[in-house]
Amino acid sequence: MTKKERAAVGQRLRQRRNHLGLTREQFSELADIGAGYYGQIEVGTSQMSIDTLIKVARTSRLSMEYILFGDETGEPDLSPIQILLNSCTPRELRLAEKVLQLFLLRGDL
Repeated sequence: MTKKERAAVGQRLRQRRNHLGLTREQFSELADIGAGYYGQIEVGTSQMSIDTLIKVARTSRLSMEYILFGDETGEPDLSPIQILLNSCTPRELRLAEKVLQLFLLRGDL
């Protein structure tokens, strides 16, 4: 992979991370990779292993093809909440629904 290609990968990841409203530290923690290493990926000075690519793709909810090549998959642009909910188990979805209901019922916030 060329330096220009690594920089493009990093730019796509940074845009998605910003879209999700996450810091580099928060994103790297969710992806279970080192914050410094993730920062190097974003600026294009480091390459990813397949294992790291899988973690980053799952966390960002982007296809590996898009991350690597920038090819659009035709997936709709999802809100950060939708992205988080898409990665939940059925049990987590039920709990998230209950928390949201409690939050919305509390009118003084």
